[in-house]
Amino acid sequence: MTEQRTRVVAGCMTGTSLDGLDVALVKITGTGLEMKAGLLGHHALPLPDGLRSTLMSLASGEANEPIVYMRAARALGELHADGIEQLIAYSSLSLEGEGRGEGEAQSTQSTNDKHNARKLDFVTAHGQTIWHAPRDDQGPKSWQLFDPWPIVKRLNVPVCYDLRQADLIAGGQGAPLTPIADWVMYRGKGDFICNLGGIMNSTRLFDKPAHIRASDDGPCNLLLDGLCQRFYEEAFDRDGLHASEGTYNAQASKLIGDAIHDVDRHGSKGREQFSDQWLNDLNARFANRFKPEDILRTVLWRISHSIETDGTDDLRRRKNRIVLAGGGARNKTLVQEIVESDAETVILSDDLGIPCEAREAMAFAVLGALSQDGIPISLPQVTGATDPGVSGVWAGV
Repeated sequence: MTEQRTRVVAGCMTGTSLDGLDVALVKITGTGLEMKAGLLGHHALPLPDGLRSTLMSLASGEANEPIVYMRAARALGELHADGIEQLIAYSSLSLEGEGRGEGEAQSTQSTNDKHNARKLDFVTAHGQTIWHAPRDDQGPKSWQLFDPWPIVKRLNVPVCYDLRQADLIAGGQGAPLTPIADWVMYRGKGDFICNLGGIMNSTRLFDKPAHIRASDDGPCNLLLDGLCQRFYEEAFDRDGLHASEGTYNAQASKLIGDAIHDVDRHGSKGREQFSDQWLNDLNARFANRFKPEDILRTVLWRISHSIETDGTDDLRRRKNRIVLAGGGARNKTLVQEIVESDAETVILSDDLGIPCEAREAMAFAVLGALSQDGIPISLPQVTGATDPGVSGVWAGV
């Protein structure tokens, strides 16, 4: 029997919430759509305050000199190199390809795969989206700010990045990109992957990639964290404790729904619609009429029920396994709300060996491997692209 090709890829993700960098070390066995992906380790580190505030400014459309963009891109690349080096230090992986013995990767997340130490093959990095304009009147555009060269220089490995452009130039919205990776990672294990990130997005899996359906469903952590910061001056509602003390309020729900409807359009979504100004305007609509904990609980109710109205009409026609991932899956009150509002089986991605926080970083490792194999990573029925081709720019090859 011919031995299958094996690659070790580091996938990196900084999301819409701008709360940190996630790095996943992934073992890819096989090639193309037949590949299998196993998590070797996961590491997370926060964005330095200065970098976070700069990226927030850039993503908010504030006026900045060109050097600010250049410095932010370089600092982001250096942070990625730091995160990858730290994860490799926790594992038995070697940058030089000289094994240090068999061992289990150790990181901020538990790992379930032992492997022989070997060389890191390449890195896939999403970069930081500072502006997403899929409906621009001169053609869809999106900017993932990133400088890959600190990784190339320090780790001596190629980097795959800028993964949305082939889809955008083909008329697609450039998002969501992870559904094909969800198919590789979760097929046969889950039916519906719900990522509770800054924006909630969902993937409905079927037996073939051509049948996959997916969508960006609306604000999740962008809304929850933004309100928590305004109500309590806390970065987020840890474990959903504040929301757990509240009750659903129909009037607040209507105000939230109207505010989302005012800016929401079908298709991909981002901080451009649900900005700080949007959050301030929404907060002004409340005008001290409701308890903060009731508002947060109502937001959770709306998020949980939006899973039922995301366009997957046949989701309720048979028993499904709904897999929750993303930072919002650590909000115990939100998970409880989803479980109570849903007749389906609801599990965490953790239960399938992929920590909730690692899902997106792992997905980008898979997307990089597909790109290397010449496989288009965006799905026309999801993004609207016509013949998107193979995405990804490679540095250091």
